[in-house]
Amino acid sequence: MRKSVENKRTSETTSVKPRRFAGRRKRALLLVGVVAALIAATASGIGGYYYTGNAALLKQKAESNAKLADLDKAIVRLKAERLAREKAEKEAAEKKAAEEAAAAAAAATTVPTLNTAQSASCNRSTSHNNPASIDVIVNKKHCIVPLGYAPGDLVTAYGATLASEAAGKFAAMVETAAAQGVAISASSSFRSYSAQVATYNYWVSVNGSAAAADQVSARPGYSEHQTGLAVDVSSNGCSLECFAGTSAYSWMQAHAHEFGFVERYPAGYEAVTGYSPEAWHYRYVGASVASDMKARGVKALEQYWGFEGGSY
Repeated sequence: MRKSVENKRTSETTSVKPRRFAGRRKRALLLVGVVAALIAATASGIGGYYYTGNAALLKQKAESNAKLADLDKAIVRLKAERLAREKAEKEAAEKKAAEEAAAAAAAATTVPTLNTAQSASCNRSTSHNNPASIDVIVNKKHCIVPLGYAPGDLVTAYGATLASEAAGKFAAMVETAAAQGVAISASSSFRSYSAQVATYNYWVSVNGSAAAADQVSARPGYSEHQTGLAVDVSSNGCSLECFAGTSAYSWMQAHAHEFGFVERYPAGYEAVTGYSPEAWHYRYVGASVASDMKARGVKALEQYWGFEGGSY
């Protein structure tokens, strides 16, 4: 009896253990599956996040590189502009120093005595011959009468010394241009007879002969600068040939006539004016004449007023 009972207990114990282990194994496998699923999902999320984040970083880097490239280009452009400006300023300073040296040398000599007879021999015109009038014609065929003339109403405005009316209009032009972001200044304006002697001698020395100098500089007594109605303009250090490539030159081509100024020696009219092109040399003739010339497409004062020009 006792034995049969023990056998029964043994039998029950034996049959219960496998069932318990089977349950535990199932739960363990289920737990492993859940953990594996969580790991897979987490890995997928991290991978997606990494991919998305990496793409954003690459885009940001590309944009930064593009901005840096633009900045490099801007720096190169600014350096080039600065070098061009410094070169122009250096050339202008050298020219001015040479002119001052020539003026000093000329001052040591005696300027020829001027008289009415000498003046009459170089200008026989009966009109447009009053140097105090804004309609005076001065070129290689028509000198200033008298040769030693100097305006009695010279005024300095924005670096330009001109006859009063011309000075006022020049100031208005400079101020209007500045309000539109364009810089205009004067590099040369009124020159006395003796100053023109020095200027002409300078160009003779530079070009090697009077014939060569005659293409770029007026002989004393034949220069518009002596009338106080002519001004050589510059912009941000760009003067003479450099000026033609500036925005200021384009602006003056469009607006100078509104203030009474005309480009006196335009390209293509060398045979008419007698001078090589000077994009920087402007002459005051009054808004009425300047505007009419522009409207009719007339480029030279010789053509507009019907005067002979060309060589001496």
